[in-house]
Amino acid sequence: MRRIGLITQLLWPRYGPFWAKLLHEAGHEVIKAEPQALAVALSDARLAEIPGLAFRYAAAQALAMSDCDFLLTPGLNPKESQRGGGQDPWIADFPSTLQKALIGLPAVLAVPATLEEPLESLAVGLLHRLSHDTTLVRRAWERHRASAKPPHHHEPHIPPHPNQRTLGLLAQPWLLSPALGACLQREGVVVISQGELSPALLRAEGRRVDPRLIDTDAEVIGAARYLGRKGSIDELVLVVDETSGTDRWLASRVARLAHKPLTRLSLQSLIEEGSGKPLTDIA
Repeated sequence: MRRIGLITQLLWPRYGPFWAKLLHEAGHEVIKAEPQALAVALSDARLAEIPGLAFRYAAAQALAMSDCDFLLTPGLNPKESQRGGGQDPWIADFPSTLQKALIGLPAVLAVPATLEEPLESLAVGLLHRLSHDTTLVRRAWERHRASAKPPHHHEPHIPPHPNQRTLGLLAQPWLLSPALGACLQREGVVVISQGELSPALLRAEGRRVDPRLIDTDAEVIGAARYLGRKGSIDELVLVVDETSGTDRWLASRVARLAHKPLTRLSLQSLIEEGSGKPLTDIA
């Protein structure tokens, strides 16, 4: 049995539950960072060099689980690009960048942060890396293969609200959570989040603007276009992490594309104002 640490900060709901169940089925112990260990890890001076609060938090999770045998880490973008987030190694190749930045971590098990592509070869190979019991590996895969598919997204119904204002919430996909949406909730306001829409639909929409975009950039730009066309959306709100150069680049692109009033909010300001816990509640 191996102890597998789970980095849950980055797009975990899209891919993580499947892998956690598969690893557990194969006899391994799956572990999440303990709050006390995480608090200690967040004080590590090396984290200050990492662009983006979400990535600092993910790196802290890794440090907090340094006693594990392996870390399950998400690959956020399969496509290489020199545009936008493709220039940030943490976004372009999180697993290898994590290992280079924090020497001494356990070995990583890199998996895609999506269940949209066929996974059998990767899943079986990963399980064989952890155990040579072919029967156990095959049984675990057969038991969970049906769940190796992305969640189905229904297009949200956005009826006009005569006495309410409807906001379209945009952000890097790893920042989106119910907690972030709650930061904008107030009387007379309805929030429709980018996270309610199909990532594949948004990527296709974004690549109509620029086919060179990496997946996560395409989702944000696609959401700006998609929600911007909806007559029932009154205003777009883009949440930006001011420590991320990619977020600043995205903000300028969205500002040029938006066909609705656009408000830019700082993630740091939301945290400082105490408007919920938009970062730590994502996982």
